[in-house]
Amino acid sequence: MRQLIFLLFILLFAACAAPAPAATPTNTANPPTLAQTRAPAQTTAPPPGNAQSQNIVATATLPPTQRPTARPPLPPSDTPAPTPLPSPTRASAQLIQLMDGACCSSPGWFSDSETILFIDKPNADAPTGMYAVNLNAPMQSKLWNERIAFYTREFDYAQIPEAAGTRLIRTTDGKEIRIKNGGRTVTFSPDRTRVVWTETRETFPIENRVSSIMLAPIDFDGTGVGEAERVLQILRGGVSGWLDNHRLLVNGRLARDTEDSTTFVYDLDTGKQTVMFTAERSRLTTISRGGTWLAFVIVNDKDATRDGLWVIRTDGTNAKKLELFGAAQWRNDTHLIIAPFALNAPTHAFYDYDVETGATQRLTPATQPFKITSGDWAVSPDGQKIVFVNAADNNLWLWKFSE
Repeated sequence: MRQLIFLLFILLFAACAAPAPAATPTNTANPPTLAQTRAPAQTTAPPPGNAQSQNIVATATLPPTQRPTARPPLPPSDTPAPTPLPSPTRASAQLIQLMDGACCSSPGWFSDSETILFIDKPNADAPTGMYAVNLNAPMQSKLWNERIAFYTREFDYAQIPEAAGTRLIRTTDGKEIRIKNGGRTVTFSPDRTRVVWTETRETFPIENRVSSIMLAPIDFDGTGVGEAERVLQILRGGVSGWLDNHRLLVNGRLARDTEDSTTFVYDLDTGKQTVMFTAERSRLTTISRGGTWLAFVIVNDKDATRDGLWVIRTDGTNAKKLELFGAAQWRNDTHLIIAPFALNAPTHAFYDYDVETGATQRLTPATQPFKITSGDWAVSPDGQKIVFVNAADNNLWLWKFSE
């Protein structure tokens, strides 16, 4: 049964054919001149859908991590805290086609919430790279950068892991620095002054491997990469992200005699650790836009009543299990957008969940059907739009909330 549940979870957003949604007309007059421009969309309907070596600058010798003593702040398994049932669908939202030609994958947003970047190769003579389309000029894209890399959410920095060390690139001017961390992926602090990464010794047995959380200062206009230090150690874990400029989200085993992994907040200034939750298997952990809340999924737990989508404040309080289950992204610091999982559903849907009040509202009506390809969707920085790759035609489509 566990294997079946886990398989269903993996298949959450597998590509599947669906009727192409009807596009809302948009103003395409006077489009800007573009470096690489696609031909305008055809009037015919879109086609049916388908598809280490360690090398550290320096390591501070620090004592092992103290184990948090707090118990996981989840409600008792026999008294879960469900969310209210969804309220009626919001009216007058818009579904708009942005690109054609089965073009696109991995869409993301610029900070202006008007421009979307995605991976594409528009034609045989065009380079593969990152292309941009503006909401005011749909069906026309321009080459933004030939570099396909790991980008920050704001696309202001990129990183390329290499054997000699990870290259960090500022996209505004192309300036690069290299961090000697064995080519490991790093995570930038919100103020872009520090990076963290995880180093795990390749020892046996695997379950006893020790992971070190490393931190280094960076300065693109001065000293480059500063001296790295180990700030934390944990068993078979790693750093998941920054809540703000001084708090990290970390996960790992706290003892060798447990199979459970604990997710906790670590304060770099004080060393304080705040336990969020403990589970043998958790997935899709994501931090709210302001770092106040955490959303996560527990799967295949020994206690089946704990399986599902949860939210919790990052001070370790107010854990709630939601009635809905599926992929989730934050709209802002208190609202979560959820695309529920439903096997063989004729259409996908987006819901808005208010973590403070528990109110749940369906955003997309069944009268405007769509399906998302392979979980390829992203909420805009202003929280008013969702871009997704439609399974019916593998093109970018936009969901715009009503004003």
